[in-house]
Parts: sequence; structure tokens; C-alpha cells
Amino acid sequence: MRKNYLLGMALMASLSFYSCDKEVIYVQDGNGVESVADGAQIITLQVENGGDGLATRAGRPLYSAEAKQTIENVKLWICDNTGKVVYVKEISNWNTDGSTVYTTGGHGRQTTIELKDMDKLAAGSYKVYAVGYSNSSDYVLTDVTNVAEDGNFSENMVLSLSNTVGEEIFAGQMEFTVETGKGFKKPIVLNRQVAGAFAYVKDIPFMEGAKYLKLVASAQNQSLVLGNFNSVDLAGNGSGNDANVKYVVNGENGKSGSETYEISSIDLNEWFTAIKDENGDNLIDAGDNWKNPYSSEGHPTFQKGSAFGGEFVIPFAHVDGKQTLTLQLTNAGGNVLRSWKVNLRSSDEQLDQTITCWNSVSTDWSTEVTDESANIYSLVRNHLYGIGTRMNDDPGEGTDPEPNPSDPDDQPESLNNKQELVLKVNDNWEVIHGMELD
Repeated sequence: MRKNYLLGMALMASLSFYSCDKEVIYVQDGNGVESVADGAQIITLQVENGGDGLATRAGRPLYSAEAKQTIENVKLWICDNTGKVVYVKEISNWNTDGSTVYTTGGHGRQTTIELKDMDKLAAGSYKVYAVGYSNSSDYVLTDVTNVAEDGNFSENMVLSLSNTVGEEIFAGQMEFTVETGKGFKKPIVLNRQVAGAFAYVKDIPFMEGAKYLKLVASAQNQSLVLGNFNSVDLAGNGSGNDANVKYVVNGENGKSGSETYEISSIDLNEWFTAIKDENGDNLIDAGDNWKNPYSSEGHPTFQKGSAFGGEFVIPFAHVDGKQTLTLQLTNAGGNVLRSWKVNLRSSDEQLDQTITCWNSVSTDWSTEVTDESANIYSLVRNHLYGIGTRMNDDPGEGTDPEPNPSDPDDQPESLNNKQELVLKVNDNWEVIHGMELD
């Protein structure tokens, strides 16, 4: 029989910007030391909880750096040394009755698969692959759903996106050898394959005609490549101090032209009853003029006077000489009334890293880049980039519509007189990057 553990985890950041941490799916036993009977082949799929949207869409919305998961499906393939698929397992309703909660060696959900009789693997070398995804996904998942037993598996799957924004998805792989007469219990970790970005702000300048706060980027990729996995269990949600943290841009099919890519758009009319400045402090009035657009749902909760917008993002490499992220205050027609550069902190570890990128021409991972500076940087896989500190979806715990303003884990960034935005990067999500407004 055979067990594997799948795990997923995630984390976010502050109005400093963060790089996406990860939600991970594992195939492993909780401690890595559990014994198995001779000849037993055991796979435990384990999804670890690690690391905007007003509109309904596939996958979960990004509200914070909270470690959680909402995927409905996990599919696993075992391939022999020729790449032929010899075993397939699909699990639906993963986040409900398809798995159970576990707390050994992490926290998340898991299920156990036992390979028996005709399903048992013969002696030889194998690779296990697994993908965790949502129902009604905006990705074109043909290469996932149609790969069956006796087919061939392509590790570097390219998934195009039918929408304009990213969607959370997990994947990972593991290699192992089966010896005659011996069993195995091996881990495979599925990490989040996308990045994340959000803006959590307060003290918004009043300008006549102001309607939107938009987070825009210098580039956009529209397809996601599942490969070059980081199939390890990273400790901590966005701690960024794990030696196994990787810096990977796994996107392709970039948007053409000079048009900027809009990651998220905050409609200020969703957060304030009127865009006005009656007290003359040059800021949009908060107090009784503020409202939580999610209050009817009971969550999430936000600091009074704040506004939030965020999305998952297909990773992209920086554009030479071009500001990577910008926060813009615009009118209804899109004219920019004021803008802030969003920068990584000069001490951010990402600026010292060589970033591995998918090369769509040679169809391999042969491209490497080094980020130019704190304002010209890449958005990498499983890192979260955020403005403001936002560690939980519901700091008001479902009952307080105005959470404690002194909570250090829930601090919107003030835009009043600010010239810099700071980004931070996370782990469970892998790393949390602190960002600055310029």
C-alpha cells in the first residue's frame, strides 16, 4: 500500500508590500518517521494551511496573509521512469469530506491513499505529481483533468487563464524508488503556484472626482507554468528565513504593449457613503462616513476608515527601467489624480537573489534575472506583496465590525503625506516583503 502527504500553506503582508507565501500540499507522513509494514505502499495527501475581490469568482478571494485553503480538488499521478502514468487518484470535495484536519508537523488537511493488489508498484524509479485546484476554475485545466493512466505526464504544464486576474492553485512533485519486497512512505508537498498583492490603506487624500484606488503593475503574464516545484514544507507563515525558500517566476504569455496591468481596483464608494471632506483636513471623511462593504457577510472586518483591495497574481519578471508597482488614485474615467510608487525595502532579501524564470522560447527554466533595485523588482511565486499589515481575514472575529485599532497584525497604511509605499514578502506564503510608498 502507499501513502503520500499533500500540503498547502500561505501568508500575507503589510502596507509594506509582501511577496506571496505559500499554501502547500504535502504527500508525506506528519513526522517523516512513521514506520510501514514490509511491502506497504502508503501515500498521504496533505494540504497544509500556511499562507479582493468584491466580485464572486473561482478560488478564494485574497483578504489577508492568513494561512488557509479552499481548494475543492486534488489530483495525483505516479509515473514510471519513462514518464508513463501508472496510477491516478482524484479527490473531490477536498476541503470538506475529501480530507481531514491534521496538526502533526504542521496544520492543514490530509487524506491517506493505500495502494493494494493490482495498484501496487513494481520495483523501479518513480515520480509523483499532484495538483490542487478549485471548481469552475478560471484556468484552462485540460492538461490536468485529461491526463489519465497509461498516458504521458508533462511536468511543465502551461495553464492559460480565462480571466484577467490570478487564481490560487497548488502543485508539487517527488521522486522515489521502490525496492523489491519493501514498502515506502514518501512526502510530496504542493506549494502555492501564484504570487499575491494587496493594498490596505487609510487617511486617503480627498481630491475632487476621486473614485478608485488602483494597484497597477509594469507587466502581466497570462499563463501559469506548473514546474520547477518547491516541494518542501516551509516553516512559518511568511517568515522568509527558511533555507528552502525559492525565487521563481513561473509565468508566460506576457501582456503586449505599454499598457499597465491593473492588479486590483478599490471603488471608494464601496467604503465611504460619500467622497467628501467636510472637516477640511484634505482627507476623505471617515467616522460615520465609512462603511464595510462586507458587513452583510459577517466577515471580513477592517479598521474603521480603511479600504482594502488584493488579488492573486501570475508571477512576472521585472521590466528593465520601469517602476514595478504603483498605487494610483483616479477618477471614474481612469485619469490619475495622485500616485505613489510601491517599493521593496532596500534591505529586502529578494534584491540579493538570482530569480529563475520560465523561458517560453526554449521551454525550460534557463532564464535567470537579478532585480535591479527596490522599485524595479519581480513578483515571484508563493510570495505575498502587501501595503499595510493584514494578517487575518477577520480580526474582529466575526462580531466586532471595527477591530481593535491597536492590533499590530491589522494596520492599514496611512496615505497622508506619504511619498513611499513599502512591500513585504511572506512564506506559508514563503516570504513577507515590506514595501514602501514613494
